[in-house]
Amino acid sequence: MEPLEIFKVTSPVESEAAVYHDIIADVMSDLRLASAIGRITVEIYPAGSLFMMAAMLRDVEMPIRISDMAAVDTAYEGGEGYVKITIEREKYMPELTRYLWERYTPANVTQADRWTILVRADDPAEEAAALPTHIIANPSQNLHSDMIEFSIRCVPEGFRVRYHTFGNNEFMFIASEDIIETTQLKHAEKMMEKLRAAKPDVTETKTADGKGKREARNKEETFERNREEQ
Repeated sequence: MEPLEIFKVTSPVESEAAVYHDIIADVMSDLRLASAIGRITVEIYPAGSLFMMAAMLRDVEMPIRISDMAAVDTAYEGGEGYVKITIEREKYMPELTRYLWERYTPANVTQADRWTILVRADDPAEEAAALPTHIIANPSQNLHSDMIEFSIRCVPEGFRVRYHTFGNNEFMFIASEDIIETTQLKHAEKMMEKLRAAKPDVTETKTADGKGKREARNKEETFERNREEQ
């Protein structure tokens, strides 16, 4: 997993920034989003009941079709015709299985072995010809939902007025107790512009592990330093 290029949390109240830095890191770790987020900056204004986030995401896979992970053909066993799916990439097996169960019902889907699935269909040849183009997963769509959940879990309780944008691998999120104003939207857009132009800060790359992991890592580093000095 590549480290985050930028991960910064700022606030007029320094202690608030430190607390929310840990909260955001922990939520990012829980949702396993550190590999999807390349850069993130957050500004929190407790007195103004305002939370703003700008994030740049790593390249997201295009929608996954059956042909991206398997070869589809027909097969005959016991005089009966089947759609034969030969797995080439296992990454999206749960999504493929779920899709086949919904389309044909579990009773008509048999996993003959780790790499082979047989599907009973009324017209196996017709189904085998059509299936390769069918979409079974959309990573971009899933990431959009994950980023919304991530943001909601990071904001202070009571910030129920929310606004977000998602597109071109960029995510912007604003939350407040009050109506979100045009000036706040423009400020968040400037945050995104600065994030695009910023140079990676290598001192920030270790800070996305969550508080517990960082404390453990710090103890290990201190132990190693002491051992070297002895």
